[in-house]
Amino acid sequence: MGYLTTRNVKIVGLSACVPKRIEENIDLPFFVDQAEAEKVVASTGIARKRVCEDGVTGSDLAKPAIVRLLADLGWSADSVDCLFYVSMTRDYIAPQTACILQHELGLSESAFVMDLPLGCSGWVYGMSVAGSMMQTGQMKRGLVICAETNTKNRNKKDRGVRPLFGDAATVTALEYDVSAKPMNFVLNVDGSGWKAVHMPYGGMRNPTTPECLVEVEIEPGVVRKGTDMIVNGMDVFSFAIKRPPQQLKDLVEHFNVDLASVDYLLLHQANKFIDEKIRRSLKLPPEKVPYSMQDFGNVTNASIPLVMVTQIGEVLRNGAKHCLACGFGVGLAWGSVEFYVKNAIVSDLMEV
Repeated sequence: MGYLTTRNVKIVGLSACVPKRIEENIDLPFFVDQAEAEKVVASTGIARKRVCEDGVTGSDLAKPAIVRLLADLGWSADSVDCLFYVSMTRDYIAPQTACILQHELGLSESAFVMDLPLGCSGWVYGMSVAGSMMQTGQMKRGLVICAETNTKNRNKKDRGVRPLFGDAATVTALEYDVSAKPMNFVLNVDGSGWKAVHMPYGGMRNPTTPECLVEVEIEPGVVRKGTDMIVNGMDVFSFAIKRPPQQLKDLVEHFNVDLASVDYLLLHQANKFIDEKIRRSLKLPPEKVPYSMQDFGNVTNASIPLVMVTQIGEVLRNGAKHCLACGFGVGLAWGSVEFYVKNAIVSDLMEV
């Protein structure tokens, strides 16, 4: 069915960390002139991104955000019962990055930790997993970490992807509370479209070889290695303008959501044109759909919580807000959720 409701779990805190280095799309070397660069910025809505330095991983971004949020919440590390690390750019194929974080953060050895290698739908899926695990009350405190270093597996000479993707890590803190309003999910996947976003080499199907590490010019302005991510823009676009709005309408109908009472629709920050099409399909005013893509680009699974921290953090600290969110992309997988946030601890954005 794809429907899921989790109860007794609420969002109590949010934090985010991004690299200090800013890359302006207007300055990218493969554009013919400034007019071409300006056209790309206007069509995508992405003016700049944050880019990690060499040697920096997603967990390196996540750790300061976790430490800061735990301090702001007044939680000790050993009071965290579960930790989910959502990432497609994990530190290693093995072990799980969540295991490394358990040790480095000082979480209890009895904490439940797990990697979830999910992309653009990852925050919604991660919340559904954490909520399901915590709703019985056996686990009282949990963290959903979304961390991606997208710029490390997108070729810098690929004009189709470099202007789009940035690096970031976010942390969402959850707590068991019997008075919490339910979170309602709709989750879908269509694996027939897996080639729309994929990395051909580097896994067990096609192991890394010397040959796959050689850069090849696919077409003018598109250079890749076998270990670089391929994003078939038209396939993603066709999927994104159809499936996410359908799913959001399904969620509204199935769970009897009053759209007039929704304060914010929080969308995966893929592309301004796509997101505006989704917004208009639900007939929501622009002020209810905040964006962070203009300054941070597409940070895949970290997109939705990064919007919450950077664009509406102050609002979420004060009072109760009724939200919808939708993440969509690699898989192809897409997920939507209805949830509430009330007087959350939202840490100031960190830079490393």
